[in-house]
Amino acid sequence: MRLVVLASGGPPTDILVNYLEDAGLSPLAVLIEPAQSRRALLRGRARRLGWRAVVGQLLFMALVLPPLRRRAGARLAAIRSAHGLRADPLPADRMIEIASVNAPETRTLLQRLAPQAVVLSGTRIVKPEVLQAAGVPVLNIHAGITPEFRGVHGGYWALWSGRPQDFGATLHLVDPGVDTGAVLAHLRPAPAPEDSFVTYPLLQLAAALPALVAVLQGLGTGQGLPEPVTTAGAGRQWYHPTLGQYLAGRQRGVR
Repeated sequence: MRLVVLASGGPPTDILVNYLEDAGLSPLAVLIEPAQSRRALLRGRARRLGWRAVVGQLLFMALVLPPLRRRAGARLAAIRSAHGLRADPLPADRMIEIASVNAPETRTLLQRLAPQAVVLSGTRIVKPEVLQAAGVPVLNIHAGITPEFRGVHGGYWALWSGRPQDFGATLHLVDPGVDTGAVLAHLRPAPAPEDSFVTYPLLQLAAALPALVAVLQGLGTGQGLPEPVTTAGAGRQWYHPTLGQYLAGRQRGVR
C-alpha cells in the first residue's frame, strides 16, 4: 500500500519503520522533522504547568534518568529480541527532512505523495490543515491507554496511579486534539519486575506494532478501518514527572 510515515528521528522511529518493512509494508516516504528546541519546550511547559513543575522535571531528567538508562540496556535488548524489533538506524537516503509536520511544504508533499494512510511517530501535535491535506487515515501509537492517560508516559502514570490494569498502548486515529482521536485498539502488555520508566515505552510499542500492521493491511486490501473502541469521558492529559513525583511513585514500587 502507499504509506507515509511522519516522524521525528530516533530509535522508536527506526524500530517502527523497520517493523513495517519486515511486515511487507515499506513506506514510500519517511518524512523527518527536527527536534524542537529545548528552550521552546521549557517555555511551553512553564506556560502550562509553571516554572516550579519545570524545575522538578529537569531534576528528574538530571538525577534519575541517567542511572535508569545505564541499567536498562539488557532489558531493552531482551524486549527487542522477544518481539522481533530491529533498531537499525534508517539510512540517510531513506529519510526526507522537513521543516515541521505543520509546514506548508509538508502539506504539499503529502498531497503529491497521495498515500493511502499516514503513520505518526513522535511528532509535535499535527494541525488540522495537515490532516485535511493528507485526506486519509492518520494513525498513531500512543504510549498509554486513552482517554484516561493522554499526554506522555501513560504506562508509567497508570502504574503510578495504582492502575496496573491500564498499563498499555493505544492505536488511534489522529485528530487535532492531544491523543483524543478514535481508538482502534487498546493493548495491555504486563510489565516485568525489571522494567522501568526507561523500558516501558518500548514494551508498549512492541505490543501495539502488530495491531498497527493489521489495520494497515486491512486498509491496503480495501477492508477499511475496524470499528472504534467505545470509550467514556475526556480523561486526563499527563506530563513528564517531576523528581518529587518520581520519588513518591518509587516508594510504591514504581520504577
